Amino acid sequence: MKTTALKWVTVLTLFFSTSQLIAQTDSNQTGDMMDLQDCIDYAFANTGTIKNAVIEQGISQAKVGEIISMGLPQIDMEGQLINNAKIQKSYVPGNTFDPNGDPNETIGLEFGTPFLSNVQLTANQLLFDGTFFIGVKAAKVYNELSAKELIRSKIDVVEAVTQAYYYVLVQEEYLELINRNKEILEDLYNETKATYEAGMVEEIEFNRIEVTYNSILIQQTQLEQLQIIAKKLLKFQMGMDINAPLQLAQSLEDFRDFIVTPTDLAEASRRIEYSIMMTNIKLNNFDIRATKAEYWPKLYAFGNYGVNTASTQFTDLYGLTGDFLSVGVSLSWKIFDGFNRSKRIEQKKLKGQQLQNTKTDLERQISIEQEQSRITYETNLSTLNLQEKNMNVADKVYTNTQVKFKNGVGSSLEITTSAQDYQTAANSFYTSLYDVLVAKLAFEKANGRLLNYIESEDKSKDEETLQKHNKGK
Repeated sequence: MKTTALKWVTVLTLFFSTSQLIAQTDSNQTGDMMDLQDCIDYAFANTGTIKNAVIEQGISQAKVGEIISMGLPQIDMEGQLINNAKIQKSYVPGNTFDPNGDPNETIGLEFGTPFLSNVQLTANQLLFDGTFFIGVKAAKVYNELSAKELIRSKIDVVEAVTQAYYYVLVQEEYLELINRNKEILEDLYNETKATYEAGMVEEIEFNRIEVTYNSILIQQTQLEQLQIIAKKLLKFQMGMDINAPLQLAQSLEDFRDFIVTPTDLAEASRRIEYSIMMTNIKLNNFDIRATKAEYWPKLYAFGNYGVNTASTQFTDLYGLTGDFLSVGVSLSWKIFDGFNRSKRIEQKKLKGQQLQNTKTDLERQISIEQEQSRITYETNLSTLNLQEKNMNVADKVYTNTQVKFKNGVGSSLEITTSAQDYQTAANSFYTSLYDVLVAKLAFEKANGRLLNYIESEDKSKDEETLQKHNKGK
């Protein structure tokens, strides 16, 4: 138990450095009793991890809109006001405008006026671009990927909050046991002290009882502090102010149902990691198709309308104006690019092979995680059953030695030894109990079942998202 406790204390110490960043807004009364599901729901609404994942989903949706907008009309307006302080000259032969001029002479002429102004409106409309249409489809799949990343964040939060919730309950129950034992030892200590002061018990007998009693007082204080830390860690994982009141509505008895459904290797598709992998494969396929589409021509329609004016005097600049209009279509087709596109396609195909290899490894990893988590769970459960028997036996021995000592047929050495044995057995039992709870949680995660902790409405949406794009093409 000490090793587990130290681990949580270390984690909490690291987390405290960023605890000021935790969101503290929620309409619920934080002092109300909260069960595990309440804590998970609170975390979904308040942790920065979930908030950022939701924002990322909004970013991806905006990205889809950005790509779609490229297929809508693009309209620009530009205006100019020009002062030709020194008009550029054009040089022509001397007889260009004067038949009597010298053809061997070059003269400089100024064309234009000192003041110019124009306003032009330009519109472009995409008619055909293969990369655009494929990009729109790919963007929607990317949006699906961000939704799956949100599911991954939810699962991570479920795991973290559940582990912290279990730890608080284990610490609470263990502390209750220590408190009961402390009361027993306190009565024994007071009785022994009275008999010692009356000269009816040897000093060594009293000292042994006193050492045992002081030891449990120290342990009680340590566990009380660990209980405070455990609750703060749970509140941190929930995104709650670590100084806010929190009461848990459940006890360990609510989680003592250690029956789990068998491992189903076909449930790999329920693992969010697998679903994300399949979506990445599909995105890579879209990337290949988009690169191939660069070989296709691009067709645009365009139109220009403008108004221009010119004058030798600025005050008369807008006295005489004229407008102009042009419409048309433009076609561009890159015939040869030095094999640039073909090499990029080759790279993306090789990336696809890497993703397929990673997918195969992931399937194997999921399979071994399912089997390993099952074996770990069953082993820990078997250990727990033995530890519970040991604790019950140690409790029985401890009780009997107390009776014998009070009746004057036992020794203080028996009391202190049995008390230490009982504390050791209890410590081992609660450590094993926590290990079983965590192992069961790991088993559920390995089989893609942590989605069950998500609210029914959100769960149905997440399951629908999970099933989309699970097959690479």
